[in-house]
Amino acid sequence: MERTVVRCAEGHLFSTATFPLQNLGPERIGPGRLIRCPLCARLRSSVLADLGALTDDQIRLALRREAVEFLA
Repeated sequence: MERTVVRCAEGHLFSTATFPLQNLGPERIGPGRLIRCPLCARLRSSVLADLGALTDDQIRLALRREAVEFLA
């Protein structure tokens, strides 16, 4: 299963199995999704991480930190 690296509103990096783009009609809701951050254990708005700006170690660590549930 492919994992996606995301960053929560607090700046924590972690991974999730899914990060769907939800649409309502012609307009997108926005780039962020509510995901429970495995580091702060709170629901946070999370966005896709810019992998080009991360080191290999940061990516490896983020892939080991997995979000348990996807809510919206």
